[in-house]
Amino acid sequence: MSIAGPWNCHDVLVLDHPLGRARRRLRAAGRLVDFDRGETLMSFGAASDRVLLIESGTIKVILSEHNGAQVVTGPYGPGELIGELGVLEGRPRSATVVANQRGTAIRVPAQVFRDLAGRDQDVMVLINVTLRDRLHNADKRQLAIASQDVATRVATQLLAWARTLGEPAGAGLLLRGIPQSDLARAVVASEKSVDSALRALRADGLVSTSRLRFHLLDPNRLEYLLTQPRWRPGATPSP
Repeated sequence: MSIAGPWNCHDVLVLDHPLGRARRRLRAAGRLVDFDRGETLMSFGAASDRVLLIESGTIKVILSEHNGAQVVTGPYGPGELIGELGVLEGRPRSATVVANQRGTAIRVPAQVFRDLAGRDQDVMVLINVTLRDRLHNADKRQLAIASQDVATRVATQLLAWARTLGEPAGAGLLLRGIPQSDLARAVVASEKSVDSALRALRADGLVSTSRLRFHLLDPNRLEYLLTQPRWRPGATPSP
């Protein structure tokens, strides 16, 4: 990770909203750094000495279970706060953070971040919203694992990622920088099962794939199909 050059502010919300104001204050308190795809930005067990505010690109968080299994969350993109809990609690990193794509982030030293959190209500709102959203997503993940087959979980996860991080591509949305192995970890399934699910989605004309790319050809149609209780990838009627 190195100090980056000129940059453009990227606010998910307008600046007069508490979340926008909080991000602006974090930018003023930190410094812009850049990172390359595959770079480790935080390591499990390391000191929690900084917080990152993602400005461009995407990152993933890798959680290691006691049995050696790994779970991937994310990808997280512009506007996301990373590493805040370890800094606030003064604990070592509980996960490893790796860049999916080249990008930039604001790096805020731990003590500076704690000082801001202690005196700035907007920053506390951003922290609380971040933690709430992560907890909500974890609950949704557990419900999906318990109630959905692998193919439906794959379709749901790709749609969620595309809605937040996808780039417009024709009538669809394009996801870049995500390996199929990360998709498998995100839906808690084997790569073989995920490969089978992707074949079904391709056969349905809903997704096309290439290395590190997932192109959702008709996100609105996929979203509609996911609301139909009897629908399963691989058994899609013609539009």
